[in-house]
Amino acid sequence: MTQQGSENRRGTGLPIEVYVEDAQSLSPEEFGDRHGSAFLLVTAAGVGPPVGPAATMVGVLSLADEVSEITGSVSLVAFPVRRGSESVTHLVTVGRTSNNDIVISDISVSRFHAFLKQDANGTFQILDSGSTNGTRVNGAKVPTRGEGPPTNLKSGDTLRLGRVEFTFLDATALHSFALQHGH
Repeated sequence: MTQQGSENRRGTGLPIEVYVEDAQSLSPEEFGDRHGSAFLLVTAAGVGPPVGPAATMVGVLSLADEVSEITGSVSLVAFPVRRGSESVTHLVTVGRTSNNDIVISDISVSRFHAFLKQDANGTFQILDSGSTNGTRVNGAKVPTRGEGPPTNLKSGDTLRLGRVEFTFLDATALHSFALQHGH
């Protein structure tokens, strides 16, 4: 599998191993400056050779999967929560298509699924953009833009976009996690 093909299946996420060296050499503050102040962490199954239309999808584990049958190919993928270099808004967009800041290559994620923003206090907030399969934080439905206030996120929260479940982590938590993963 080429690097390009592998990256397309993972979207904008990177394996946790990518962060280990920086976690070992940088302070949590320097780590956050380099990689971003927040991350979405997901457990993903390894992706095999292309098979039909699902070839571009991340093999994300759902609650129904038998983890014991696939743990040999499981990896942790971290998606930095920050605007891309071509972003035209102050919001961080999340969706399935490549024009989003965070690209989640899973069919249950809408083309433009949700967006995140940081308030004046530095707290990250999320709103659904009217996605087909919804957005949830710790099991509670996130309002659609224009239908309610954004939902605040704190490190350790469970964020679900469609069928994909993430753990929201601040930079300090991911730094610590990467240090533990490197040992």
